[in-house]
Amino acid sequence: MKTKKSWSPVDILRRVLPASAVKDDPYNLPITGTSSSGSLVSRSGFFTSKNDNDDSNTFSSSGDEVENVIQLPEDRLSRYSLLAVMAKSPTVSAALNIHISNALSMDKKTGEIITIEPKDSSDEKTNKLCKEIQGDLGSLINASLPNWARIMVIFGVSYIRPYTIQNKGIVALESDFHTLPHFVNEFVRGGQLAGFTGDFLLHPENGARVMAEPWDLVPLKLPTFVPSSTNRPIIYGSKSFSLLSPMDEAPLRETQNYGASFLEHSYEAFENLCNSLKSLKATRNNAAKVDRLVALATDTLDPANAARFTREVTQGLKRNAAEIQRRMKNGNTLPTVMNHVIPIMGGNKGGIVVDTQSIPADITGIEDVMFHLRQLCSSLGVDSTMIGWADQMSGGLGEGGWQQTSSAAAERSNWIRHACVEAVHRFIDIHCAFKYGKVFPANDRPYQLAFNSLNTAIQEQHNRELDSRANYCAQLVTIVDAILNNQKMTGSDTFIQYVLADTMEMDRDTVQQIIKEFKASTSGDENDDHNMIESAPADDLNIESMSHEELKKFMKYLTS
Repeated sequence: MKTKKSWSPVDILRRVLPASAVKDDPYNLPITGTSSSGSLVSRSGFFTSKNDNDDSNTFSSSGDEVENVIQLPEDRLSRYSLLAVMAKSPTVSAALNIHISNALSMDKKTGEIITIEPKDSSDEKTNKLCKEIQGDLGSLINASLPNWARIMVIFGVSYIRPYTIQNKGIVALESDFHTLPHFVNEFVRGGQLAGFTGDFLLHPENGARVMAEPWDLVPLKLPTFVPSSTNRPIIYGSKSFSLLSPMDEAPLRETQNYGASFLEHSYEAFENLCNSLKSLKATRNNAAKVDRLVALATDTLDPANAARFTREVTQGLKRNAAEIQRRMKNGNTLPTVMNHVIPIMGGNKGGIVVDTQSIPADITGIEDVMFHLRQLCSSLGVDSTMIGWADQMSGGLGEGGWQQTSSAAAERSNWIRHACVEAVHRFIDIHCAFKYGKVFPANDRPYQLAFNSLNTAIQEQHNRELDSRANYCAQLVTIVDAILNNQKMTGSDTFIQYVLADTMEMDRDTVQQIIKEFKASTSGDENDDHNMIESAPADDLNIESMSHEELKKFMKYLTS
């Protein structure tokens, strides 16, 4: 690998990310594209829709309809606003916090979530390099990693802007409003990251929208993603896309892989649960409300005065109702007594009949609410007992036992950690390119990333596998020892192959090496015994004149 004297950091990173066009000047690259919407311009914002149904000639209106299927919109920007609303829900927020804290636990002593360790601890040069990288990037990454992960699990991807200085590497990492996925478009070439465009990726001098280099932003992206057949990606230039084109000649196109949010498949269950809870709350409010009828006697008044009197009383009650509504908005209170004015005539000229109906506050039958709750928890990969429904605890899953038995939570923790590992490796590549003038290939990195362990289902499964391996090794040693103590079995290579290779399923080459080493060890022992016997005096045995080695051989002969 060339040194930093011959290659600049940009040249090194371009070799690591080959989809970046070497001949292109990113600041002079015109950002136009061919798509159904024309040129590529700023696409931030939120999609809104309205009901265009004409209800004027029908007996039922859209308010009488119930949606059968509730789905997120295909457009990425349209769904971001809905996902943000879901993330603010206390139920969903608690589930996301559980997954993030489960995957990115913090060490109690050092406060670190992820550390950079050498693969070979005996290599002093690698140890020094890892300590330097950990000192340069460790605090920057560990301080913000949970925040980046939260944005990622909500929207599917989170972008971080690294700031670099020559011979110093990365000196700062920025993740805020300007790096939200709402304002970033990611482009690929031949399946490789080629660059970014966005509302805030502008030319530093003239403010024009330009194509940023692949290392100007680092994506933290969940690995679960399914392409959409209805949302055609934007292609840069006039050349049509072909899978048969070489990567260098393939046109730039916007990727569809913006990650997959943890909430992507929870929208229907979330909406159903919210509607069920609204109905439940409305039942309680209606049961607490009292309608009071105020009857105004107008039999002694002429029609004009009766109308004026009724109007004055009604206007006063309306002003009172408006004041109650104002207080309800400011103080979060709900009126429980509603006044209604009804004019009546005395004598036999008319009357009033009041039919009182009471709404019971019976909310014990909430099976539909529980169904939608379980559906939401299933899509989020959590147990309902962990997000505020502790009365449902049973079977010993309380007190944190769920985290140790749930494979769904372990799977999501793996996804989060996978995304973090890919992003941290990219940070280290950029840092090494600018500071040391070199980048380690992905398959030859002398360092490894270690997370602070947490007793999750993954760790429990790993512990069970280690215990099973230990039992297997103990049984294997017992079998081998029995074979070595039997001369007939030891002399049969076929039998040893059958036991170790066929029955114990060991590698045949390894078994052959074991047999070879056993034979060499046995012949060595026989030679030692033979030499010991030859070295023993035949007639006169003088122990005092024996050397230390002769005494050892003699004692071995006596005890054998």
